[in-house]
Amino acid sequence: MSEARWGQPEPHGAGSGARSRLAYMPSIYTALLLFGLTVVGFYLLIRLQFLLILLFFSVLLACGVARPVRRLEQWRLPRSLAIGLVYLGILAVFAGIGWYVLPRLVGQAVNIAQDLPNRIEQTEQWRRRVEELGRDYPILERLDARLTAIASGAGEDVAARLLEMPQAFAKGLFSLMTIFTLAFLLLMTKDRMLALLLSLFHPQQRATTRRVLDEMGVRLGAYLRSKVIIMVIVGTLVFATLFFLGSPYAVLVAIFAGAFEALPRIGPWIGRAGIVVAVLPLGWEKVAIAMVAHVVIENLKGLFLGPIIEGNQVDIHPLTAFVAIIAGGLLLGWVGAFIAVPAAAAVQVVVEDVLIPWRHRQLAAAEQEYFVGPPSPDPDLSETTLNPAPRPTPSAVPAPPPPTFPDLRPTRSVQVRRG
Repeated sequence: MSEARWGQPEPHGAGSGARSRLAYMPSIYTALLLFGLTVVGFYLLIRLQFLLILLFFSVLLACGVARPVRRLEQWRLPRSLAIGLVYLGILAVFAGIGWYVLPRLVGQAVNIAQDLPNRIEQTEQWRRRVEELGRDYPILERLDARLTAIASGAGEDVAARLLEMPQAFAKGLFSLMTIFTLAFLLLMTKDRMLALLLSLFHPQQRATTRRVLDEMGVRLGAYLRSKVIIMVIVGTLVFATLFFLGSPYAVLVAIFAGAFEALPRIGPWIGRAGIVVAVLPLGWEKVAIAMVAHVVIENLKGLFLGPIIEGNQVDIHPLTAFVAIIAGGLLLGWVGAFIAVPAAAAVQVVVEDVLIPWRHRQLAAAEQEYFVGPPSPDPDLSETTLNPAPRPTPSAVPAPPPPTFPDLRPTRSVQVRRG
């Protein structure tokens, strides 16, 4: 080995294996580096999950207010002032709803607190009745113990939730301010970010990229605006129904049912459950009336409100929406279920405008060769060349003539005498 090291010729094939192994080393290191970066990326996605959700809500809000901001800009207003006016309008709407709703919510909460001793007394009477029956039916004692354990666990859970309410309120207020701030910054720097993003693509692909981004923004904004309008209309109709039935929780349940209209396919069923709970103390007749009224409201939304308000702006298949909601709920809970439909709409734009045309361009040559035939090198391609006549079968081919052989016998010359 030392002689080979000092310049002696190595045996044939002794160094080829070592050189091939050294040639594969950079690719192995590159694969390991990519794997490590992928693991770090997934770790960062998990750790920054809350920030990514806030960023998505900010993009959704920015797309939702982009249209009124653009209209205000047409009136020669600066973009910052236009965004501020839109934000003031949103704040005024929420302030008006709060001014109308909060006193009634406080009044209903006071009524519940005043009625709480009566509910406790009724619970004690029911428990004493169960204890009396437990003497004759021992199984009721175990049932009573089980219900007591469930009630105590529910009470501890409710107490823990009440203790966490200030922290949850502060977190929700911070998240809301962060979303509005990020949306403001996105709207102010939209042109520069779009120019920077388009500069990273090939010049032939910039027009398609811009069209895809514009279509995604239009769909996200249309989804947000249409959902807010439908939520308000459905909440108003639910409030009118419960107020007519005499429910003391009409405002609270109307807000609950209207808010869950943001979740397609699943939200109306959750709101219907809240309506049942609110109307159940009034009797089964009013429960049936409330259910029929809510079904009529949902059919009215599906047949008239949805087509008129949403139109064809949010073009997403129901199966895609349903699968997206389930997947978002499993991954991120109710937040994932809420953002699943706009995220699926954005992905659908990419699939329809980028992936499907790209695949069609790949299959164009194969389809032409399959249906028309292989291309001919002759530029003047005629119809007969594209569609040649079928070859005759062997039975139709005429028999060849018998072979002729030359006469090899010597010939005699004939001389004609002239007389």
